[in-house]
Amino acid sequence: MSSRFSRKQNIQEPRRVIRVFTEGTKTEPNYFNSIRNELRLNEIEIKVDGLKRSTTSLVEWVIERKNELSRTDEDTEWWVVFDRDDHTGFNQAIQKAEVEGINVAYSNECFELWFILHFEFLNTAIGRTKYYEKLTELLSQKYDKSTSDIYDLIKDRESIAIRNAKNLEKMHSDAGIASCEKMDPSTSVYKLVERFRSLS
Repeated sequence: MSSRFSRKQNIQEPRRVIRVFTEGTKTEPNYFNSIRNELRLNEIEIKVDGLKRSTTSLVEWVIERKNELSRTDEDTEWWVVFDRDDHTGFNQAIQKAEVEGINVAYSNECFELWFILHFEFLNTAIGRTKYYEKLTELLSQKYDKSTSDIYDLIKDRESIAIRNAKNLEKMHSDAGIASCEKMDPSTSVYKLVERFRSLS
């Protein structure tokens, strides 16, 4: 009887939750939801929401949400995903999030850098328009932000992207650059991807 009771208790325990809030409403949610669906995790719930908010606005909204739920949602892991683009306060947004215990997956200049790194080591700033053109060339099909199958097109190259992203970090570090805003190009999206992978 005690063993049945224990099993019942285990079933009723709430699952751990990872909440991911992205700046974009299409590209980032499509990508991270694809990984989530592929992992098919039973013990951890991953929620991805695109908020159409940029940098500081996104971080401040998530901080408020986190504080509202802190007493009842202590096991939740929080992430924000945003780009530098032309937004101001990029470094400050990262620092504010980290101080509040929120993980950051940023891209400088834009999220599409992460996709390009699946194919090549890009260490020169090229601008958003050029990112789209380069991805169209690399994918052998037109790329835009509504490309919903992007994950399936690049997932086999994920380890290459992780290695290239880490090499970009090392390149900037070796050059004595500590400001994320000045690390162009760079991305820490690989940290969230690795976090997802560590759950399986």
